[in-house]
Amino acid sequence: MKFSVIIPAYNAESTLPGLLDSLSNQRYAEDFEVIVVDDCSTDSTIEICRRFGCTLIACTKNSGPANCRNRGAARAAGDFLIFTDSDCVVSSDWIECFERSLARGDSDVIIGKLVLLPSTTLGDSISALGFPAGGSLGFEKVWKVSQDGYTKSLSSCNCAIRKDIFSKLGGFDESFPYAGGEDSFLAYTLVESGYGIRYCPEVIAYHPARKSFGDFLRWQFRRGVSSLIFAGKISRRSQFVSLRLWSTKNVIKYNFRNRRFPLIFLLLGLSFAAQMSGFLFAKYKFKKAGACES
Repeated sequence: MKFSVIIPAYNAESTLPGLLDSLSNQRYAEDFEVIVVDDCSTDSTIEICRRFGCTLIACTKNSGPANCRNRGAARAAGDFLIFTDSDCVVSSDWIECFERSLARGDSDVIIGKLVLLPSTTLGDSISALGFPAGGSLGFEKVWKVSQDGYTKSLSSCNCAIRKDIFSKLGGFDESFPYAGGEDSFLAYTLVESGYGIRYCPEVIAYHPARKSFGDFLRWQFRRGVSSLIFAGKISRRSQFVSLRLWSTKNVIKYNFRNRRFPLIFLLLGLSFAAQMSGFLFAKYKFKKAGACES
């Protein structure tokens, strides 16, 4: 198997060295390529890429992570694409685990486990809400996993997919302006097209917790915007509503005895309020744009 690791990056000078260093120390015996797609950074992200000797694609216009990942995939020489984010760090056997999982031959798409790093009281409470990719709550408590290991979700911070399948389905949908939503829609498209997504918890990537209250609210607002776009592209929306209710129940159930539960519960309510604000804002914006076009 030939692997291409694709990383979208924007002003990532504080986190990218850690990721590239962890990729430099992989135990994987075969060659693999690392492609960083810089989304018009204004810091030293490009210089860091050059220092580590990875393939660099420099965008001329800031277009968001979905566009960056698609550009990286188009350049990739590997028959399998591995996606992660510029603020992650991966385990030393990361690519080895992807290869072992794919070699089983029962899936062409793998989603790994994301471990949220310990943080402040606020950061740990945000992680307990189950995002990204399950947060500290656990992937299988946010996205349902069957007894034989299959799921209907995908997180672009720790996943692998055959390049020909990715290309056939058109890659990530670039109408999603922010990180979040585009990976869920790719998962939806994969499942609707008959491809299985296997959850492999032995494939581990580490992600820092969100420690800023303002950053948390912006993130949730953007998730609301993405939710509107996502809802407009799918059928059977009710199954996603029921899934969200199920995962919300799990947030409460598995954190009820946590000493931080009052803060977690408050953040849960604020996340719904911020997402609804983003959803309604996007709905008004798109409706107004449609009226202007007509």
